[in-house]
Amino acid sequence: LVSIRVYHNNNKPSPTMTTILPILLLATLFSQSVAFTFTFTSTSPVSVGTFTTRSRSTIRATRIFSSTDDGDDDDDNDDDDDGSMDDEEDHPLADVDDERKSNLFSMMLRDLQIEGVPLLGCDADQVHTLQAALWTTMSELSEQDDAQKACLIMENIPTAALQTFVDDFLVLKTQSDQMEYLPELERVSASIVGKGLGPAVLLEVTPKTATAADDDATTIVDEFKCSAAMKSFMNRVVIGNDDADDESAPASIGLGDEGSAAPIDYRFSSSANICATIASFWNCVCEMQSDASIGTLCLQLPSISNNRFATVSQLLSRSLCLYQGDSVFSLVHFSPTYDRNQIEPVDRPAFGHLPPMSWLTPMLVANGDDDSLLDDDDAALAKSNYQRKSPICAVNIVRNSLLADPTIVAIELQADGRSAQASGLEVYCPNAIRLAATDEAVWKGALAAELAILE
Repeated sequence: LVSIRVYHNNNKPSPTMTTILPILLLATLFSQSVAFTFTFTSTSPVSVGTFTTRSRSTIRATRIFSSTDDGDDDDDNDDDDDGSMDDEEDHPLADVDDERKSNLFSMMLRDLQIEGVPLLGCDADQVHTLQAALWTTMSELSEQDDAQKACLIMENIPTAALQTFVDDFLVLKTQSDQMEYLPELERVSASIVGKGLGPAVLLEVTPKTATAADDDATTIVDEFKCSAAMKSFMNRVVIGNDDADDESAPASIGLGDEGSAAPIDYRFSSSANICATIASFWNCVCEMQSDASIGTLCLQLPSISNNRFATVSQLLSRSLCLYQGDSVFSLVHFSPTYDRNQIEPVDRPAFGHLPPMSWLTPMLVANGDDDSLLDDDDAALAKSNYQRKSPICAVNIVRNSLLADPTIVAIELQADGRSAQASGLEVYCPNAIRLAATDEAVWKGALAAELAILE
């Protein structure tokens, strides 16, 4: 559990507290007691103590999840982890002593309080709870129509780890091809308080425009119907069934023997707001981290439109991989209109997606299979997309421990004669052959029946 404390000045109540308190109460309900608990206190400004900026090499060794630890303390981190800045002598704060930094940081927090910015003390100590706290706060702030600010103070997170998040968020906002489908993020900004004086992130949102209000409008959906449709799809495609004669049930797409036999837990997020979507995703990750019995969790995202699916799926993968979370979990993305040729990069692997269509024939050759069914036939290749064509947008979060160790094989790409390394041939090759050999009407009919459940 992550405790978030709200600080404000007793002598000057924050004018935005009447807004932020309902926001945090909503966030408490939203988190379902998985990632957050909130405690509201009325105190003098928080005593921040002494904060030390860790080196980048220390951050590289920071584990995303405790389950990745192997008990060795002398792995790829050669630093003594004493908080020194020996390898960051060019840092603007490198010559400032700890006491001075602490005093400056306290002054900046006090200035924020005078401005009426709520200070939220968060005891997150791992990056999955860090991501959940940041995205949940951004979600709740961005759902307000007027301008909002909040400062998250994370004493147990190295400042450089916070800087990694902020830097990646800033880069995302410069990528026009992504932001075209994420317009609600135009309102949101994130920065490190005092350029690294202490472990605090200032989150800001500008007033909502009429266009932004339309972009993140949430569709009214029936959770029961969505879950029924997705469970039908999962049983048909992901888990499969015991009837080998049932051509509407292709083999498992890669959960492995143990993973496909284990039950899939289902969660639901009705919001179309991208911050809320990412927050829901990280709350699911936090839940899986706190409950080892959950092997696979399907997060249903019915309000994510098909034209935004490719970008949203890329952002989910990007968020997980930011702190090497892909070493613990794998993702499997689904959409009613799934088309691998619409997922960037088209001709290279994309985390959580099918292999590039241009790789399927070379993969069959490398696997010793008969590739005559495909023979670079676009229509036959396109049938492989039905492995991911679900009644609603969704993402499966799968523990890597349930997956068999990947076998990496060298393949020869026919388009330009280059070689590449591919994995998952034992799964994708049989599925590609079976899908190509079956009349497409079978797959269309099965999907149509699941879509009909939503009506």
